[in-house]
Amino acid sequence: MKYSGPISTAFRPRVAGQTLSDWLYTELRQAILEARIPRGCVLPPSRELALQLGISRGVIVHVFGQLQEEGYLVARVGAGTSVATQVPEDFLSSAKVFVPPLPEETDPLYRRPVRAFRTIEPGLAEFPVETWARVAGRCMRKMSTAILAGGDVAGYLPLREAIAAYLGASRGVACHAGQIFITSGTQQSLDCIARVLTRPGDALWMEDPGYSGAVDAFRLAGAKIIPVPVDEEGLNVDRGREVCRNPRAIYLTPAHQFPLGVTLSLDRKIDLLQYTRKQGIAVIEDDYDSEFRFSGRPIPAMRGLASSDHVFLLGTFNKSLFPSLRLAYMVVPDPYLDPMRKLRLQVERYPPGISQIVLASFLEDGHYGKHLRRMREIYGSRLAALQAAVRRYLEGVLRLPNIEAGLNTPAFLENGMTSTEAHARATAAGVECWPLDQFALARRDLQGLVLGFAAIDEKAIRRGVQLLARALC
Repeated sequence: MKYSGPISTAFRPRVAGQTLSDWLYTELRQAILEARIPRGCVLPPSRELALQLGISRGVIVHVFGQLQEEGYLVARVGAGTSVATQVPEDFLSSAKVFVPPLPEETDPLYRRPVRAFRTIEPGLAEFPVETWARVAGRCMRKMSTAILAGGDVAGYLPLREAIAAYLGASRGVACHAGQIFITSGTQQSLDCIARVLTRPGDALWMEDPGYSGAVDAFRLAGAKIIPVPVDEEGLNVDRGREVCRNPRAIYLTPAHQFPLGVTLSLDRKIDLLQYTRKQGIAVIEDDYDSEFRFSGRPIPAMRGLASSDHVFLLGTFNKSLFPSLRLAYMVVPDPYLDPMRKLRLQVERYPPGISQIVLASFLEDGHYGKHLRRMREIYGSRLAALQAAVRRYLEGVLRLPNIEAGLNTPAFLENGMTSTEAHARATAAGVECWPLDQFALARRDLQGLVLGFAAIDEKAIRRGVQLLARALC
């Protein structure tokens, strides 16, 4: 559980003559003891807390270190600093201290049954586990001690070479292995880019509505988020120039906009690339699920167009294969290669090697391409089943746009119901979905749901729509 809201609300004002270190130590310790900051709660990063409190980050780091030594805080690599579940005062009492249990969803071994309409999960039941196991077994038998010893900060070279070849053939992107970094997922890619690219106060265009994980990553880096509306042609570039002419960077999902599902028009792509190149603005292209286009070939990436050498390209295998693989990649423009390598050395020496080796062989042997072709057909059929069921059971209540890609679709409400009310009714009926307006930044005109169709078969889709119809009609 993360601490929500400004942490300064948990502190009393500093008294005259009190040092900043003493004040912060006293107030933070007291807030923990009085449960104003709950046990187990993850605190804001030191940089963010320093901005909130208007004090030096060094003071934050010093106080965090002191409280950690005394047992009030716990620091874990990759998980941040959190309040201990039991603090020293707990052991002075003979009474058993009640520690609230973690929700089941936070247990990594806990998994709820798949049901309609799980939003971002791929069709895991269709994954070729036996093929993956054969490839993994062969790789393990040939494993060298060098692999066991460590790896490159950018990732396993044969995997990066295989990704470069794949991007050239399927996405029209001319890049080389030296520009590719392996990460654990899109969220880590965004975190790395935000740290390398932005400084506190830098402006960043963000699609509205858009991916909340990107908003979180850049806000944590101190960026100022500039909402730019999305219409039927994608990001409204002209509107972006009106509200903020020279942002530090622009984040967008041009091939299949999340969550509205539209594709950025070619005219806007060219306009955006020419404008950003001229102004020295970096572009972050999140290509999160473009492999799954059901009509024709995948749309070429912006990074593959002319004058696009200032574009970061993000991709992931966690959606195209399976989420627990935890492997993704980013293509980094040349000016940022050295800063990115330095950052990776500071935060993660190298990504896990064995899974990278297996994935590299999976790509090189042609299994990845075969899997994608099969899943495009399956997902296309499931989307068609969802569209047909909505027309039959939810006519005049929900409207699905004509999307041609991805794992999910927006469903716009037409009965006057709000996203929040529809989501609450759907959840009570046992239907999984997301309220569409939770992805809005400044817009207030979005009323609908986000429905996933990739993880369930046609029969489950029809049952889910019937449940949704009883909830919404």
